[in-house]
Amino acid sequence: MSLSQVAVAAPTYIIGTTAPDVDITTYFEVFEDPERRYDTDDLLNHDFNERFEQLQTDATNVGFSASDWWLRFTIDTNDTSDTAPKKAAVLLDYPLLNVVDAWVFSGSELKSEWRTGNLRPFSSRPIRHRNFLFPISASIEQPQTVYLRIRSSGPVNIGLSLIEQQALLSEIQLEYMAFGAYFGGFLLLALAVLLLYLVDRQTAFLSYLMYILTYGCYMMAFNGFGSQYLWPETPDFGQVLRTVLLSLSIIFLLQFSRSLLGIRRVSPVLHHCVTILQFVIGAILLAVPFFGYDPFVKPLAVLLLLALPLVISMGVVAQSNGELAARYYLLAWSVFLAGVLIYLLKVFGLMPHNFVTHYGFQIGSLFEFIFLSAALGVRVKELRHQSQIDELTGLANRRSFDMALTQEFSFNTRPNDALSLLVIDIDHFKNFNDAHGHAAGDSVLRKLAKVFESQIRRPAVAYRYGGEEFTVLLPRTDGEAALILAERLREAVVADMSRDNITVSIGLVSRNEGDFASTVDFFIAGDQALYQAKHAGRNQVAQYNADLDSDTVIAR
Repeated sequence: MSLSQVAVAAPTYIIGTTAPDVDITTYFEVFEDPERRYDTDDLLNHDFNERFEQLQTDATNVGFSASDWWLRFTIDTNDTSDTAPKKAAVLLDYPLLNVVDAWVFSGSELKSEWRTGNLRPFSSRPIRHRNFLFPISASIEQPQTVYLRIRSSGPVNIGLSLIEQQALLSEIQLEYMAFGAYFGGFLLLALAVLLLYLVDRQTAFLSYLMYILTYGCYMMAFNGFGSQYLWPETPDFGQVLRTVLLSLSIIFLLQFSRSLLGIRRVSPVLHHCVTILQFVIGAILLAVPFFGYDPFVKPLAVLLLLALPLVISMGVVAQSNGELAARYYLLAWSVFLAGVLIYLLKVFGLMPHNFVTHYGFQIGSLFEFIFLSAALGVRVKELRHQSQIDELTGLANRRSFDMALTQEFSFNTRPNDALSLLVIDIDHFKNFNDAHGHAAGDSVLRKLAKVFESQIRRPAVAYRYGGEEFTVLLPRTDGEAALILAERLREAVVADMSRDNITVSIGLVSRNEGDFASTVDFFIAGDQALYQAKHAGRNQVAQYNADLDSDTVIAR
């Protein structure tokens, strides 16, 4: 019995009747060989061919399986006007299959045989491509029957298509251009995060940078580029490295998440859960070089599934605690992890192998780039804001004051431009601290800050300069208006803080009342006015006046 007779029950795909690039999943038959009994000598055997059954779904993926999986399909052409063979390539679009063997028969004659796979040197592939491509040709006189044997220690995913020769080159060019843009995005994002880290030295940026690099390298290996370009003749090394990269990417993802969102502070329980998961993944990472890839495929997939709700939980908890970056973080990881989840469901055989499930990682990453960039932007803004805010009082701090004074001084280039400054000090604050304790003193500082915030309106801004000293910068405000505000502040402190018996002394300086060469001279003049107010008995406002060559005291 000839092979053509044996395989006659299989549906035949006719080249040239549809698009030049088509999914031929519905045209093949399949059977599972759990004992791995069959090989080349069995291909013409009737009992062997009787085991094939028609595929019942549009795509096949069986999850983790130690079996050999055999596929059989026939390709023909009905173009009687052209006797030349129709050339095409069979594409198997999952590059992580350990063993992929192919046989092409014309009738009972073996025309071609290839033995390749992810665990064999890249040179074993008939066409140099990240996926598995097998060239075939068919004519009206010579239909081709193709057998494929697939084996993998990881998930067995089968997406089979036929690409006619004239469409193959443009297909590959478009594919590599898309991946070039995808990995170029990784590189640009990594450079941006590196710059942020060099500027702010925040551990969240460093963790995210390491996550980008390890995940980007893993995706190169996952999509077959590692086998093609980085370790073409050392596939065992690539198998181990891929596991190491995946483990590291999960570890850095968890570290980035809890660092960005302040999980140690907002949820100690989640913080400990992350630490435990990182420890377990780290143990696997150390074991892979000694025990190989195979024993850890399923455990890593399970750990990744555990990481998904943990990462989302951190975002939810952080948002509920008012972390501004958490909203964009949740958007980023919700979309990304949805893609990961779709892929993992495919890995475990719960969803079909198709474009969306196969490229779930990449599709999710595109949206992740957008939303995580926004989250990092918010985080940078928060850090910049925090660096200029006094933690105790919530007022702008000395650093912010120095920058604002320099900026306003440069804006006011003429001596008569309006710019005023109040330098404020709490009277007898050391004695208050000694009598009531530093906790009570901190409470007074916070209350005083609230008094200032209630009395001061833009463009004026209050600052905690240091200790018990405050400043108020008054752009576009002359000495007369500044004096009115200073008296209002002094009176408000007396009224609102009478229970604590707190008063303040205020020194006032206006730029149009002196020849100030620099911001330092300007501040010293305000400080001198403050000293005069204290010297005159405290709870007073003193205004600097260069014309009198002394300080003029304005009594309350």
